[in-house]
Amino acid sequence: MRCFNHRDREAVGTCKACSKGLCAECAVDLGHGLSCRGPHEATVESYRVMLERNNRVLNAAPTNSIVGPAFLVVLGLLFAGYGLTFERGSKGFTLILGCVFLVYGVIAFIRNRKTFPSRNGSAT
Repeated sequence: MRCFNHRDREAVGTCKACSKGLCAECAVDLGHGLSCRGPHEATVESYRVMLERNNRVLNAAPTNSIVGPAFLVVLGLLFAGYGLTFERGSKGFTLILGCVFLVYGVIAFIRNRKTFPSRNGSAT
């Protein structure tokens, strides 16, 4: 492959932003990839920042996938318990709302466990 800017020179790599072949004079090694000297250095650096941020989010996802469903289950238990305990005459709305929260919490937990398998690689 030839350098995009200097057709008489061999390319040492490609720019991460535009995928053009670059010779040693045109390329800048940012430590995590090559970029065109000048125009794409900031773009390639932003790619690195974006990938690091995404990795942090994905590493936290298995833990965070339990928090939402657990909150829904707690709400369901509170509403259902209130409906059973304090609403003597009309046990309908609060009890039904509690049951809906419980069911939705269990469904969310199951879906999240399938989406984000446990750390050892197998789904639970």
